[in-house]
Amino acid sequence: MTAYQSRFITPPTEQEEIYPYRRVWPSIIVENGALFGLVIILFAVTRFVSIPARFHFPIGIVLCFVPIGLWLIFSYYRERSAIQPRQNLLLVAIISALAANAIGIPLVDDVLQVERWLSLQNAINRIVGYTFTLGLVQSMIVYLILRYLIWPDGFRSRFDAIAYGAAVATGYAFVTNLHFVFSTTSAPDIAAMTVFDNSVILQITGILVGYGLSEVRFSLRPMVLLLTSTVALSALVSGIAIPIRAGLSNAGLSPLVSISSTNPILGFFFSAVIFVVVSAGLAFLLNTAQRRDIEAAAEDENL
Repeated sequence: MTAYQSRFITPPTEQEEIYPYRRVWPSIIVENGALFGLVIILFAVTRFVSIPARFHFPIGIVLCFVPIGLWLIFSYYRERSAIQPRQNLLLVAIISALAANAIGIPLVDDVLQVERWLSLQNAINRIVGYTFTLGLVQSMIVYLILRYLIWPDGFRSRFDAIAYGAAVATGYAFVTNLHFVFSTTSAPDIAAMTVFDNSVILQITGILVGYGLSEVRFSLRPMVLLLTSTVALSALVSGIAIPIRAGLSNAGLSPLVSISSTNPILGFFFSAVIFVVVSAGLAFLLNTAQRRDIEAAAEDENL
């Protein structure tokens, strides 16, 4: 796609591609890479320096603002400098945060009361339970926000799904992390890992649901129940990630397995790996679909 925009002093050469939108994957890589690095640094520091307990809460609050701060810098503000910026990204993040605070977290904690009956179950029951409670609630809220605020007119290309999915996830994760810090007392390294875990798992939810909506929007022959499948898959990812992450961090996945010491860094690495795997798979699918669209458009022009 080559286009001439008036902001250029001289027209671009034929070989130069002018891409009017912000490229979303570099932003996501930088944001999550910076958050990952911060957690590693904080984990290493706390191995040698004892941080007084009175500083745990304020450090936790600051950590909650790190993901949304990174998103504002590398996604939202960069979006504003694009030739054709995506609209309402900040609005989507704010609505998601409000929905999480008013519906998502109260529904899971106060109505379903997940931790009261799932925490002592075996691994399989916890996976199924988290999938059909917390995972499904989060996925449906993300879907409803994207469906009724953005889709279909806000989706101008397939990669808009990733941008808006990440925005929804950022708002939801911000409130989830604040809720964690206010409801528990955790050391800074544990708080940082939890902030990272919540952020990347919710990003997986956002981009999976966004991918499903983009296929319905752009695919000429979308698979039957594709959107339903992506929503269900996003819920399943949360259902799998939460108990396995907790098992790796705190105890065995089976009550028959006894572990005498905790190792939270294992759960943290598990979250990072599952995020990389899912993101890489979605990037491949989106790039393939985008390439097919370009080839089909070129064939139509030659007819």
